[in-house]
Amino acid sequence: MPARAAFALSLTVAAVTFPLSAQDQNEFFEKKIRPIFAASCQGCHNAKLKTAGLDLSTGEGFVASSILKVTSYDDRLKMPPQGKLPAQQLEDLAAWVKAGGVWPGADAAKIPAAGGGLTTRKHGSAFTETEKKFWSFQPVVRPAPPAVKLSSWPTGAIDNFILAGLESKGLKPPAPAGKLALLRRVTFDLTGLPPTGPEMAGFLADTSSAAYAKVVDRLLESPRYGERWGRHWLDVARYADSTGNDEDHRYPYAWRYRDYVIESFNQDVPYDRFIREQLAGDLMPPPEGAQVNRRGLVATGFLALGAKAIAQQDKKKMLYDVYDEQVDVTSKAFLGLTLSCSRCHDHKFDPLLQSDYYSMINFFANTKSFLDPETHVSKLLYVPLVPAAEYKKYQAYLDKVSSKKMELEDVVEGEKERLSAELTPRLAEYMLAAKAVQGGGNAEAIAKEKNLDAPILAKWVKYLRFDWRQKPHLEAWSKATPETLAAAAKTYQDNYAAQLDAWNKKIAKWRANARQMLKEMNMPPPPRPMFNAEEDGFFFDIYFERGAPFAISQHDQEQRFTPEAKAAMARLKQEQDELKKAAPPEPDMACGVADADSAVNQQLFVRGDYNSLGQETPKAFPRILSKGGDVLPSGNGSGRMALADWIAGESNPLTARVMANRIWQRHFGEGIVRTPDNFGRMGERPTHPELLDWLAARFVENGWSVKKLHREILLSSAYRMSSAASAEAVEKDPENKLFSRFNRRRLDVEEIRDGLLAIDGSLDYEVGGTMQQGFGTDGENSQSRLSVNPDKVKRRTVYVPLRRANLPALLNLFDFGDATTTTGKRAVTNVAPQALFMLNSEFLGERSSNLAARILKDNATGAERMEAAYLQTVNRQPAAEEVDAGLTYVAGFTGKYPGEKAEAAAWQSLIRALMASNDFIYVD
Repeated sequence: MPARAAFALSLTVAAVTFPLSAQDQNEFFEKKIRPIFAASCQGCHNAKLKTAGLDLSTGEGFVASSILKVTSYDDRLKMPPQGKLPAQQLEDLAAWVKAGGVWPGADAAKIPAAGGGLTTRKHGSAFTETEKKFWSFQPVVRPAPPAVKLSSWPTGAIDNFILAGLESKGLKPPAPAGKLALLRRVTFDLTGLPPTGPEMAGFLADTSSAAYAKVVDRLLESPRYGERWGRHWLDVARYADSTGNDEDHRYPYAWRYRDYVIESFNQDVPYDRFIREQLAGDLMPPPEGAQVNRRGLVATGFLALGAKAIAQQDKKKMLYDVYDEQVDVTSKAFLGLTLSCSRCHDHKFDPLLQSDYYSMINFFANTKSFLDPETHVSKLLYVPLVPAAEYKKYQAYLDKVSSKKMELEDVVEGEKERLSAELTPRLAEYMLAAKAVQGGGNAEAIAKEKNLDAPILAKWVKYLRFDWRQKPHLEAWSKATPETLAAAAKTYQDNYAAQLDAWNKKIAKWRANARQMLKEMNMPPPPRPMFNAEEDGFFFDIYFERGAPFAISQHDQEQRFTPEAKAAMARLKQEQDELKKAAPPEPDMACGVADADSAVNQQLFVRGDYNSLGQETPKAFPRILSKGGDVLPSGNGSGRMALADWIAGESNPLTARVMANRIWQRHFGEGIVRTPDNFGRMGERPTHPELLDWLAARFVENGWSVKKLHREILLSSAYRMSSAASAEAVEKDPENKLFSRFNRRRLDVEEIRDGLLAIDGSLDYEVGGTMQQGFGTDGENSQSRLSVNPDKVKRRTVYVPLRRANLPALLNLFDFGDATTTTGKRAVTNVAPQALFMLNSEFLGERSSNLAARILKDNATGAERMEAAYLQTVNRQPAAEEVDAGLTYVAGFTGKYPGEKAEAAAWQSLIRALMASNDFIYVD
């Protein structure tokens, strides 16, 4: 074991953690904290009154540590005085204080702008020249590649831009990466998987100048490419398979959007079309010869699949939280702007007005995301992917099925109610008769004498044998004296009758709701209500428990239902069977959106409060980007098609830049703009602005082809650089903002998991489909509420369903994110539990065992096995000293643990250490 530990630990790195970025803290404050102060505190603590010397519009006089004390209502001073804040707001305040209590507005004057300070405009006033000239708002202009001294290095314009930056600092690019290092880099980069043995051998054997280009083309045509790059977009689109929050209802058709994204990348769908489909696919005409635009309908899952608090009882708040979330994902994903920070006020840093925000809200307030938002748990919208006539036919069939089902249930429930009505008034008699039987009386004789049902009396006798310590609700019965026994029985009867009446009303309400869902929504009925035994254990025991005295079993139905009822049940069951035989095919459905049934004339909400209405805000684009707002004419529905056309238009200065930067970032580990979701003032400035514009212009010129942009980047000398850094490069470019070497990066969780499954031959390459079943939510403690455990399945990680309220532990461990907000750049942590997973998990144990067995079978000598182990796991040849160290380790292991399985265990241990090593976890 010491040898194993030493070998493993020699291949790991020290633990480092990374704090929440300043950008994330600022955004959290603007979206969560400032609205609390605006709505609940600024009436007294404002610039004019400054009660207690505190101005919560600017942060003047504010001390973060005191906020939790006064808002908790545990102290003598209780704020706000009109009532305690809701629990969620208190949680947000606590999270904010714990993160440091950063107040962006209070420090804004200290934050230098590009040529000017923070604006403090009154709402709607003109923009400053500094704001108008901000770099990301300028038109994209394709610059000429700069001249360079080392003219032999560039293979294209990209290299000229990179080399010019290096030469300006007196730096030279490093040597190219080795062939196997480059193959591993580009294979993981484009497919998320390691290269195979034959792929490594073929690339090493191909000495032609086109060898690498052929690899790039092969990988871009692989179906694995779409799975890898589709996952990148799903991060941006905050994709998940459930609504999140406490209820966490399933999105039963979310997987269709995921598959649409993967297919779009594989087919190289032009990015401008990709935008239009996701924002307004339901409004686009179907392809020639088709009646329905299936792709377009599915694509609107981009808008439909955000987190939703559908059990929120303030339905207007729920709706506007959904609209806000849709504005947020749209503005960040396509424009790199944090527009949703303008919900309560003009943006504190960017020239984005509160009226801009509500003009954008107008597009989504006129878009339907719910079939019915007003029910207790709002009903999600599912859209059919078949022609209207076909869907109508299926709906008619469902109506007939639901009608027959309800008729059958009416008969059964009616008989149960009849029998309960007969039995309930005699409950006391049954209890007293059971007591007499327990006292030695003859059960059959007592039943006959009292005109009671003998089998039911037998159940009562059995039930009342329970000691009250086992069933506390029987304490009064157990302790009753002969004089009080009748009164006790009557009390039990009265309580039972009241509970039965309440239960019958609850069931009637459920059945009415079930009828509506079956008939109007093409959805299974909600789960039948469950009775809580803790509310009244006696009623539960008598009515619900298996073998309960007054329960109506299937056998009881045969014995005790009337002949008329049994005949009706037989007829209805036969009709149901006939309907099933003639059933039309179930139509495909999708989670999507549609234009609203009625128009909303959106108004600005003063301080974000929907009870405080301001000016009308017609549908328009942000003024700073659209020459005054480009107000859309009224009467054009939601206007989402116009919004999509504007975002995807070639004249939009942000769209191509943002996507080109995302692609560059995924290849180089860092973007030219290192804040990919924020191209505003609080985001970082581009390290190579001319290169970014060149890439953006080239992207548009090539028909918005993502694959063509990949190819230009991947074939550059810059991409093929080694990750080795000279001392001079480290000194002059410590953060590698000049790209003076290739960024060594850690594999993300999908690459780690999928790569290990690929290495041992277990990976299931099935494409598409879903592993999630059912509708709605589950019980709070139900195992069905958990996400599928990625340790237990072999599909690629992109296909593992994501339940927002309970993401798999493996994903959380390796920085997957929360799947609730746009994530253009995942956090990267390096903490001890990650190393513990790699060294101790059953998942890695299985992977290393499988690979060890294969290597032992296919290779005869120790040296050959060691070479195979290194090639399969870390995709390189081992050095001579590594072969010696590995063979020594194996020999020491088998020497300490003799037996026929010792050799397999030794090689498994060594391979597991390789799988846990930096050489596997990181890509050079």
